[in-house]
Order: sequence, then structure tokens, then C-alpha cells
Amino acid sequence: MAEEIVQQEIIPSARPYLDETDNQAIQKVLASGWIADGDEITSFESEFAAFVGCKASVAVSSGFAALHLCLVALNIGPEDEVIIPCVSTCPAIRNAVLAVGARPVFADTNELDFNLCFDSVSKRIGRATRAIIAPHHTGIPSDVHAINALGTPVIEDCAQAVGASLRDRPVGSIGFASIFSFYATKMITTVDGGMVMSHSADFLEKVRDVRYYRAKTDRLLRYNYKLQNLHAALGRTQLVKLPYFLERRRIIAGRYLELLESLGYPRNLSLHHRVKGAVYYRFGLRLPTALREKSISELRKRHIPFGTEVEFLTDKDPVEYPNACRLSDEILTFPTYPALTDAEVEVLVQEIGNALDPTGGEMIHENCHPSA
Repeated sequence: MAEEIVQQEIIPSARPYLDETDNQAIQKVLASGWIADGDEITSFESEFAAFVGCKASVAVSSGFAALHLCLVALNIGPEDEVIIPCVSTCPAIRNAVLAVGARPVFADTNELDFNLCFDSVSKRIGRATRAIIAPHHTGIPSDVHAINALGTPVIEDCAQAVGASLRDRPVGSIGFASIFSFYATKMITTVDGGMVMSHSADFLEKVRDVRYYRAKTDRLLRYNYKLQNLHAALGRTQLVKLPYFLERRRIIAGRYLELLESLGYPRNLSLHHRVKGAVYYRFGLRLPTALREKSISELRKRHIPFGTEVEFLTDKDPVEYPNACRLSDEILTFPTYPALTDAEVEVLVQEIGNALDPTGGEMIHENCHPSA
């Protein structure tokens, strides 16, 4: 199911955190005249690579551009297959595979989150499999270590997971390659933009070569996927604030957890429950389907921002993907973006509390508790 867009929300579902340091960085670039090309791009690339723990990175115009260029640089094309999740928050993963002419092969999710299920992936690997795209959905680390062991190049999709870690390694530094998105609603923003990372210098050089066609005399297909100097300057100031952003998201999520406990709901209804190294892109909550539908109706009446998070990317019958099918009927997500004020957080907590059935916790404990 696609994420809900609730009309006349009392608080926006997303809002970037921008302050005077961001404004000053942008004004400096505007004054220089170097708004397209410039040193801000290379500085952002090196600073972001250092943050994630890779030697180098390549800045691009969007998360989709990053995905597309990864597949191009791996020489993936017609007759090839790429394994991806059967659900996502948008079709970018599927569309990137289709853009190189390859065939997306859809795998099921885990039982308790929307990351790739290892068993489902392993059953779908064949002679034509050339890559696996593994998102870290809602900031929850996917088990890339296990998927790496299957022997197929893994592209980590870290669009929702900047700052997360898996076994004390930053996500984005574990697979063969990784991509990041810096759209306005992501963990940091460059308005729009993305990054490709890898430990392979040859791979990154190929990505760097094909991201732009200017001043190239051969006939190799290249793209206009550059990040602009103006946007990179914003990315640099945003990256400095990222530790604060991550902590602020954790605090907001903590208020939601306190709300659940006050209503008698168990903490393990949270998607992030017991997940070490996760970050809160959004706060994910699993509810039995009937209780969820009732809660959605109440949230709409109160104009509270919420999401139902995912849509199926495959045309196959969803029953072929039982984990994703069940989770998509249980999930609700709520905003944790750091631009939320304390007053707005308290309004959300109060109104979400009013919308959730106060007897729901008792119902879950006694009758229909989702899998823990």
C-alpha cells in the first residue's frame, strides 16, 4: 500500500531542518557564482565518505540516479536479473533495474521488518542474477553480512538509514556498493541529490565517468546525473548536524514508545524494537489489521500525519510474499523528523494516544498479538 497523504494535517508529515549555517553556506556559493561545478562537490564527497567509512564516494543528482549508475557500472543489462524487495516506499528500486533493461526478481521481506528475507533471496538466485539491492527500511539495518555470503554483489540502499550501523560497521560500508538519497524528506538534505559509495576504486571511477557526458569524445552512453555545487554546500552543513538529527529522532521515537506503554501496548510492536544500530527514519508500529484500520479512521478524523508506508512493486499475487503481505496490513508509521518542535511532538503524542484504542493493548496481549 502506498503511504497515506492526509489532507489538512495539523502538523506536516515531513519538514527539513534548515538553519542559519545552511543559509550562509548557500549564500557563499551564490556569491561565488560557482553554483553548478565547484569545490563544494569534492569536499562533500570526501567528508561523506569519511563519515560512512569508505575511501571515496561519488555525488549524484538523486537516489534514483545513484541506483541507476550502480547497475550501469556493474555492466548489468538485458538478460540479467537483479533481486529486490517485493515492496518499497516508492518504485525507484524497480525502475532503476528496468532502466538498464534487466529483469527485477522480487523477494519477500523479513517477518518483523521490510528488509530482505535471506531465505527468500537465496531461493531466487540463479545463473542470470547479477546483483541484489538491499534497502535498510525505515533506518533498520538489513543483514548485509549474510546476503554478502551468497556471492552476488550487494548494493545497499541507505536512503533511509544514514547513520545506522550493523555489528558496529556503518551501513553503506558493508556491501559491494551503496547508495544514499538526500531528498528534502531524508535524514539530511541537499534539496535533491544522492551518493554512490564502494570500496572498489575501479567501480567508483566508472560511476564518476558515466554520471556526466560533457567533454567526452567517445560514444559511450553517459547521463546528466551531477550534483550541483550549490546543493553540495547544503549537504556539507547538513552532515555536520547529522549527529544531532539522529539523537533528536531517537528522542521523538522515545516519546512514542512511552505512549505505547501508557496505553498498555507492548514495546515490541515497534519495528525498531531490539534492533541494535538502527536509526529512526520514521517510527514504525505493527498492529493487528482490525485494530490498525480502526486507528487509521481515528487518525484521519484528527488530521494526524501517518503512513501505511509500502506498496507492492510486483504484479504477482501478494500471497506469494507472505511476510510482506502480513506486514503491509499491520504497519503504521509516524514522523520523527528533527524539525518537529517539542510542542508539536506533544500534540502528536496526545492525538495519537486519543486515536489508538485504549483497550488495544489488552486486546493484543490476550488475543491477537503480532509476532514478536
